Amino acid sequence: MSKKNSITSMVLGIASVVLGLNGYYTWGIMSVAGLVCAILSMNFKKKAEEEGMGESGFVKAAKITSIIGLVFSIIGLVVGLICGICTCAAGGASAIGSALSSYGY
Repeated sequence: MSKKNSITSMVLGIASVVLGLNGYYTWGIMSVAGLVCAILSMNFKKKAEEEGMGESGFVKAAKITSIIGLVFSIIGLVVGLICGICTCAAGGASAIGSALSSYGY
C-alpha cells in the first residue's frame, strides 16, 4: 500500500504544479484545485513515509513537486484574483463611460 501512496502523492504533486500555473488564466479558480492537490499530496507523502517509503524516489519527487505546486498555486491564486478584479473594474468603467457619453457628459 505504501508504494501506491507514494505514487499517488507524486501524481498529485505534479497536478498541483500544472493547476497552479494555470491560475492566472482562470482568475485563480484552477489555483484552488492546485492548492487542494498540493495538500493531498503532502498527506499521501506523510502516509508513505510512515509506511517506510521515506527514501523512495517517488516520495522525494512528491515532496519537491508538492512544495513547488503549493508555491505556484498561491502565486496563481493571488495574481489570478488581481487580474480578475482589474478586468471587471475595467469593464465596469468602460460601461459607465459609454453611458455617460451617450448623455452628453
